[in-house]
Amino acid sequence: MDLCDDDTPAYVPDYNTDSGTDDETFDTDSSSNVMSTLTSGEVAEYFQSVHGYTYTSDENIPLFFPFVPDTIRLSTLFHTLIRLSQDGQNISPQAAQILRTGGVDASAGTGARVLDMITNCGTWVYEMAEEFPTATFVSIDFKPLRPFDPHPRITFEVYDLYAGIAEPDASFDVVNARNCVTATKNFNFLLREMHRVLKPGGVLVLTEIPTQGFEWDDTSKILQSAPRRAHGIRLFRSALESQGIDLTVWEDLASRLKPTHPLWSERTVDPVVGIVETPSMSTTDLRGFRTVRERIRLIPTGPWHKDEVQRHIGSLARYIFTHTWQALLPLMIMMGIPEAEAQSTVDGILEEFADDELRGYMKSHRWSGQKI
Repeated sequence: MDLCDDDTPAYVPDYNTDSGTDDETFDTDSSSNVMSTLTSGEVAEYFQSVHGYTYTSDENIPLFFPFVPDTIRLSTLFHTLIRLSQDGQNISPQAAQILRTGGVDASAGTGARVLDMITNCGTWVYEMAEEFPTATFVSIDFKPLRPFDPHPRITFEVYDLYAGIAEPDASFDVVNARNCVTATKNFNFLLREMHRVLKPGGVLVLTEIPTQGFEWDDTSKILQSAPRRAHGIRLFRSALESQGIDLTVWEDLASRLKPTHPLWSERTVDPVVGIVETPSMSTTDLRGFRTVRERIRLIPTGPWHKDEVQRHIGSLARYIFTHTWQALLPLMIMMGIPEAEAQSTVDGILEEFADDELRGYMKSHRWSGQKI
């Protein structure tokens, strides 16, 4: 089915104006803007209009959240939500130690190199550059969301991630990836690419907030007490799976990182269509990660928690997820649901979501491991 209903994006990031850096978001020492070498017309080529909503134009990138004028602000708030949910940490302690000591081979004196994916608003990489002044960063994305202020230790790049990470083997001390599961139709290939560019002994950190709700009084149970929200989550997951996104990653990523998982005995032949082969390998070819850790934190979906910090997180989560639910509308239309019915469904979810008596949690997961 052709999802595009016209040739003109409903919204395209503006590269003709001085967007600068939002002072409320982060500060840098730079006073000038790096304007992308892309022209406004070239930027527009990265986007398409689908039922009046703007998405990336590359058919290999799944459609999830549409781009709107408030996208950068929402991305910044989402970054803050993740950091707060992980006890204020931007990176795992294991990775932070490597960055503080100058990299896997600290004796080289070159400092640690960090790969950040996906850039989005850029807040994470700016905060990390300030926290770790000897580290250098490469931040990559598949869309030109905004121009960025220059920084002597940060390089921003835009290219097709699904075709591979355009970096040499064993060239980074830390790879940090956030919310990448819904950004690819071939997560195993992307995971192998992250492994490839890491130095032996380097640390991989992956952070995700899966599309799933849980009961407030028993967080082992899938959310059912808010029926319209539970229905909306099922629709969201169905829309993602129908595009080839592997949602089982959220359930078994810890096992995928371990060297015993079959994906480490495979190599990708064609990442676009997901063709792999299993070559003969010796014990010296062992791949994967050791000291694999998974850390889970609860995110209340409203300001109802008795703990003050959790109430703050819940307020932020409600604001962000209210916008997230609105993104369900075009996905439902793509699934063949009439627009009026889709709008009624979303309106009902938002009404239920605003009810403080209908409580629930989402979960923030962080996995980390050290390359063998």
